[in-house]
Amino acid sequence: MTYIDFFKACALTSAAAPKLDIMEAGVMTGEGDEKIGVNALEIRTASNRRCVSYLSKTQAGISALKERERAEEVLEGGLDLSEEGVKVERPLLGSAQEGLEGEGYFVLICSFSPGAPSPLRGLSEEECLSFGKAVGAVHSEGPEPFQAFKTFSAPSIRFELREWVERLRNRGCAPGPVLDAWEELAATDALWDFSPSLVHGGWKAGEARFAGGSVSALLKWERAEVSDPARDLEWMFEENLGQRQTDAFMQGYGMAMGDSMDPFILPRAKLWRQMEMGAALLEAQKGGQEEKARGLSQKLLRLSEELRQIVPKKPAAPLPEGVEPPAAPPQQMPSQDPEVSSTRVQPKAGGESEKKEEKEEEEAEKEGAGKAEEPAKRDPAINAALWQVAVRAALAQREGRDLRAELDAQKAAAEAAEDPEEKSTSMFSAMSFAADKEAPSLGAPVRVKEGGSAMDGGEAPQRQKPPKSSTALLGSPFAPQIPPQDEPSESTTKVIEKIDGNTNE
Repeated sequence: MTYIDFFKACALTSAAAPKLDIMEAGVMTGEGDEKIGVNALEIRTASNRRCVSYLSKTQAGISALKERERAEEVLEGGLDLSEEGVKVERPLLGSAQEGLEGEGYFVLICSFSPGAPSPLRGLSEEECLSFGKAVGAVHSEGPEPFQAFKTFSAPSIRFELREWVERLRNRGCAPGPVLDAWEELAATDALWDFSPSLVHGGWKAGEARFAGGSVSALLKWERAEVSDPARDLEWMFEENLGQRQTDAFMQGYGMAMGDSMDPFILPRAKLWRQMEMGAALLEAQKGGQEEKARGLSQKLLRLSEELRQIVPKKPAAPLPEGVEPPAAPPQQMPSQDPEVSSTRVQPKAGGESEKKEEKEEEEAEKEGAGKAEEPAKRDPAINAALWQVAVRAALAQREGRDLRAELDAQKAAAEAAEDPEEKSTSMFSAMSFAADKEAPSLGAPVRVKEGGSAMDGGEAPQRQKPPKSSTALLGSPFAPQIPPQDEPSESTTKVIEKIDGNTNE
């Protein structure tokens, strides 16, 4: 931000909240905001209180700020991390303003977030442990208070992944072995047996603040949704963290999740990272960046092969009591149908030919009798299918679910696909492929009921929400946005009364 931009930002903030009484201001623009044209000021008022002012005049920046305001209004009524010592950014005022040259700006004033931003790849083990606890606390929240967000179920994400892979294959935009690996992952039931939860949408630098080795605040929630929690773990593989940092984060995450910990969340997080790389590959191809596209293709080939090796192919632990492993398929017995037997070619007349034929038949019968004692080799495709059935039955019994009833419910849900109460959930439309209209489509909106897991067809049991203290934030999750106003209204002059925080935070 230049000095001219700095003073203009202060003037626009004062115009949005005339009684804010700004005494000091400092620049705190993050890397992600700067790319879309969003500037940020940290403000100290005359009453020694603090707040943050975000400003933008670009279309992308204004859209992001309006979505940030809406999302954080929803969170203000449903997400409270005070027990973990973590503040969640909340909006105080959103207002459209006009600059001196007539350009349009949007100003969003938010609560002050204590601590300092830190590059994610530079986090200490202590900070990673605290960050894991904070992310786990977010994921342990039930989806009920966040129905205003876009919701994507496990079956809908899985279906759209398959559709996306098929379109990439038809267009020839990605290496075949990579698409083969993704297709194999999409066909693995255990990988998609998760319950959607509130997610931030993928952490980037500056969206978490740290103080004293711990997370102090989580901010910038414009990408929040109810979706796959693995999306919030994808950052670890983007930033190339060390193994000890990853272990510390997962230790904190497991402590927060407890019994609700998803055993296959890391493979899905790696898959999300690869799909983001796939989007970058398409952008490089569209821009003619052959060297970058070649490097991404080689990296995707290596990562997809590594991921394929850790995907579960059969139960890692002994099956529960009462569940038997799949048996070998029955051997094919010779047909006893007289019509089939009558089609056998008869030997020509002649004693020697007849004796020779009989001798060959006797030898064949002896060989067949010897082979019948050997166990039949199992077809790999049949073996894989049988193991998937065994895994599904094992997980259902372990969780006390009626698998037959779930299959019947899933069949009934499929027959009621035209239910008007269902929602259109196009998960992969969130991925950006620049302005390339020739890029493969990410699939039509998927009509699948909200919630649920891949095993239960969208009717998963809800995660138990831990009891909260009486200090939970109150307020409607559907608070209306403040419309643009030419004259300062009463609400704009009272923004100072909503500001919390001080210099000691």
